[in-house]
Amino acid sequence: METGRREGMGSGRVKLLYFGLGTGICAKANFFSRVRIPLVEIGTGEGEKILCCPVPEFYIKNRNWEEEKLTACLNGVIHGAACEEYYLRPEVAGMVGVEERMPPEYLLAYLLRQVPCMEYLCCIGWEEEQELLRGLLEPYFPRINHVNVVTDRLQAYEGFAEYIYAEYGTPLSGSSRLDGDSGRKGRTVILDGRKDYRIPWPVFPEGTVYVDCWSAEGKRKLLAKHRRDMKYLSVVKFLDTAMKSGYNTRVNVECHNAQRKSFRHFR
Repeated sequence: METGRREGMGSGRVKLLYFGLGTGICAKANFFSRVRIPLVEIGTGEGEKILCCPVPEFYIKNRNWEEEKLTACLNGVIHGAACEEYYLRPEVAGMVGVEERMPPEYLLAYLLRQVPCMEYLCCIGWEEEQELLRGLLEPYFPRINHVNVVTDRLQAYEGFAEYIYAEYGTPLSGSSRLDGDSGRKGRTVILDGRKDYRIPWPVFPEGTVYVDCWSAEGKRKLLAKHRRDMKYLSVVKFLDTAMKSGYNTRVNVECHNAQRKSFRHFR
């Protein structure tokens, strides 16, 4: 597998590759042309960047990708960028036949930097990911006044609760569901780490920030319809928006011999 890259890519170390979805885009202009994969750079500060790849929805015209060909192309992009860590948008994960997963910690941490205020925090679905949760929230604990966890296993958070109270004096409470006392107007953040969580949208305080760690399109649409006062954040929404505005850093990668077997498999 070989990939070619045009000159003009900016400086900085590529920390991660994001494979989004180029809706309505074809990878080949015609039968004889080469597969072309667009790339967009997003600077994240401190000399680091995310390389975003809006994967063309179609192979040619309205013809869907063959799984092996798309896998080979994306492996070529990974190889050319010399970057081992990547994240596939859920739809793209389905196109290459891999299981959807939560974004890497680097992307989640970058997303949380977009949250304007984090005083009252509600965490959903982090029972098995408390080490990740603690790492993500460590920079924000000094200004968090209260943490509420939505769980039927409050005892699972015992160590987490002891840590944040001992280090920062922040109390933790738990409930089996969200209610009207889950935060304060304009100062509440929901950190949703449960893929299949059903949003009780009427109970959120006005101006709540909803961070959807699984980028579930249904949740975005639900809040857009019923709670326009809320701010919805997800890795997919944020990076897709950044890609659309990144025309000045857009280049193309040509995937040669895309029909060949890929040199590695997606994790």
